[in-house]
Amino acid sequence: MRVNRAYVPLYGLTCRYIALYGGRRSSKSWSTSQLLVRKACEYKRRIVVLRKFATTIRNSVWDRIQGALQESLGLERCKINKSERHITLPTGSEFIFVGADDPEKLKSIEMVTDYWLEEATEFTEMDFNVLDAGLSVPCDPPPQMWFTFNPIPIITGYEHWLQKRFLSIEHELGTIRTMGEITVFKSWYKNNSFCPQKNIDVLEGYKQDYPDLYEMWAKGNWIHLKGAILVRNEKPTWDVVDNVPPEVQLLGYGLDWGFAEDPAAVVKVWKRRRELWVEEVLYGTGMTNPQLSQAMEAVGMRKAIDSIIADCAEPKSIQELKELGWIVQASEKGQDYKREAALFLRGYDIHAIGGSEHLTKELATWSWKQDKEGTVLPLVADGNDHTIDALIYRTFRERGVLALDTAAQAKAEGIPYMKQSVVTGSVAAVAL
Repeated sequence: MRVNRAYVPLYGLTCRYIALYGGRRSSKSWSTSQLLVRKACEYKRRIVVLRKFATTIRNSVWDRIQGALQESLGLERCKINKSERHITLPTGSEFIFVGADDPEKLKSIEMVTDYWLEEATEFTEMDFNVLDAGLSVPCDPPPQMWFTFNPIPIITGYEHWLQKRFLSIEHELGTIRTMGEITVFKSWYKNNSFCPQKNIDVLEGYKQDYPDLYEMWAKGNWIHLKGAILVRNEKPTWDVVDNVPPEVQLLGYGLDWGFAEDPAAVVKVWKRRRELWVEEVLYGTGMTNPQLSQAMEAVGMRKAIDSIIADCAEPKSIQELKELGWIVQASEKGQDYKREAALFLRGYDIHAIGGSEHLTKELATWSWKQDKEGTVLPLVADGNDHTIDALIYRTFRERGVLALDTAAQAKAEGIPYMKQSVVTGSVAAVAL
């Protein structure tokens, strides 16, 4: 296997915890999959690969481990049980894939030698404690837990448990550091020998236009995200929940088009007063409209029944989906609609349904643009907002009266407010 040189020294370490974090495109997950496959080839291991939500396994760690196995052994030499998400190697080693939201299945897995927690920031400290307490099987090399994750925006007065438990030891970007039972490697795209130039250009581009995002997405720093949109009184206006209350009204679906580099994104949206529940149901690139139609049916969407509001920028695509049997309406985009929609959504409490991987990342990092001096501008930063765009298309035309405190905060931040036609007189007075 062609393993990134920066990660090779991690192989053979016997410490209990290996925390790999940093910027995007730094090869954390890719390299971890390769190192764990190598370990499973050289020793008999029972490796459990976890995501917080089981629904996110198939298109992430499941594919990645199979890719690493194909690189090394060849998948034809392995026994693959897709329904049980279980892979057995010729050596007798096993890879078992499970979501932390399925505690009964986790309890039934015995004699685990290694855990890999992908997107570890999604897990709670209690999730970690339960797994750690049960990792006690005698084996050589000794049991290990691997964590791979990107930093998330810092919330005032709150330190993520991963920072507290593993990142307090002194370490620096691009250097592996071991202290006692903990190894930390903070990496970035420059540690990835195989990072495509196009991705490098995108990350480098953040340096000037979005310095906060460059610090977090490129260099992997934990930062107070300046200009975060979905924040009220220094606290996020969104959270992650397990499900939607049964009495909440379904609005329907929002669709953002994509194909080559930008993904197509579909979200399902419910509403109750000043609250929105949002579930990411589809996210992917390279789909033609007929393929997108098939994918929507595969995730449970119903032709001629479910209501979809899609980006009006592609009337031809809207017509194609209509001809395929879907109920699709074009979104409404007035002048400066993105800023107005951002201020509109700030007036809501947004609940992301568990497993909405890309949605939660976008909610956390959706920001106002900054100038070269770091001054926040009343413009929404372009980029990582595909599911949010889908949410806007579904909800912004459903707009109603905006909250007074939202208008007051916008004025205090110097952000020009929405058209008077969508606010009450009292709100307009504050905004103006």
